[in-house]
Amino acid sequence: MLKTRVIVAVILIAILTALLFFLPPVCLAAAVAAIACVGAFELMRAVGGNENVRLYVWPMLTAAAVPLGVFFGVGELTVKICLMFLMAALFAEAVFSYGGARQVAVSSVFAGFFGGLLVPMCLSALVSMMAKEHGSLIIVMAFVITAVSDSGAYFIGRAFGRHKGVLKASPNKSLEGFVGSIIGGVAGILIFGAVVRSAAGLTVDFSRLLLYVVPGNVMTQLGDLAFSVVKRQSGIKDYGNLMPGHGGMLDRFDSMIFTGPVVLMLFNAFPAF
Repeated sequence: MLKTRVIVAVILIAILTALLFFLPPVCLAAAVAAIACVGAFELMRAVGGNENVRLYVWPMLTAAAVPLGVFFGVGELTVKICLMFLMAALFAEAVFSYGGARQVAVSSVFAGFFGGLLVPMCLSALVSMMAKEHGSLIIVMAFVITAVSDSGAYFIGRAFGRHKGVLKASPNKSLEGFVGSIIGGVAGILIFGAVVRSAAGLTVDFSRLLLYVVPGNVMTQLGDLAFSVVKRQSGIKDYGNLMPGHGGMLDRFDSMIFTGPVVLMLFNAFPAF
């Protein structure tokens, strides 16, 4: 299992590297749109979208549209249009199915809003990062914060975890793992800064880099736990099996949904390079 997880992770890193440094920016926007689209489908399936195919289609359409709208400079307009479209489409499904055999639950309606609008808006932070100077490095930094924090929690939790069950939402996580997540985040961001300074020749403010760690780490762990709650309440182990060893899109990018916007806001306020 660990071997498969590592192999898939290497493939994902290779794809991310190509998107950030070798392919035109529109490819990243298209990739984010695809991730958001699949994520919307996975979320609707998890909460029980029943047999009404349209409940999956409407959020998937808007989830794909939002990142592309951000890329083409009409993000605000796209969000407004998608909001009104989802409001009409999802509530129409609930109204006209009420009392029937396949009645649409209100929980599915709000899941559609979350997956079809809020998730792609948060993931679109990656598209906004790419438009900035040294945007590729900012995106790498965001992934470093999430990935290294997760790795620190996993390995330190496995090696030293004695106090498990701190949170019922994820009983296998230990207090030591939470501490390890912060340690991993600090170590990862400092190594990232050193590499950027030596390889890219940029002036790096390490104090500002460290400023990103705690908020980024908190949001990383919160994102992971939040989507774990959805899985537990829905009675599923993973959102999908698209990526062996990692699960579905939401299993892999749940942390970035929470962390990306925070990193973007902090970098805008306190640029570190």
